[in-house]
Amino acid sequence: MSAEKKYHGSCLCKSITYEIETPIKFVVHDHCTICRRANAAAFVTWGGVNSEQFKLTHGGEYLTSFKYSHESERQFCKICGSQLFFRAKRWEGEVHFTRATIHEEMDEQPKAHVFYSDKASWVEVGDLLPKFGGPTGMVTLDN
Repeated sequence: MSAEKKYHGSCLCKSITYEIETPIKFVVHDHCTICRRANAAAFVTWGGVNSEQFKLTHGGEYLTSFKYSHESERQFCKICGSQLFFRAKRWEGEVHFTRATIHEEMDEQPKAHVFYSDKASWVEVGDLLPKFGGPTGMVTLDN
């Protein structure tokens, strides 16, 4: 069995740093309206790991949370505003991280578009990844 690989990430100002350990549960492009607004982007690429594979390595005092509902929480840097993590009761025991905050190239590539029914009308998606409509759950990697 091969050793786990670690990836390192941070917010824009690098006040918060973290690491995640493989295996990665999923990497997907998320088009849901809430994620688009929270990140001011056409879509957000998320990755997910089990909670025990996630470690905040620096700057916990700069991490702040926004509870969108009693079921979900977004975490971001209170200095630079970078959204870093998402946690929800629906995916209890997982930490979802914004792919763009990882420093290294990742072996795991996006496998699908999720919440595609919420896609911004001004975005054209030209890749051949599967596209899932509403809240159908996350996609697992089939390596």
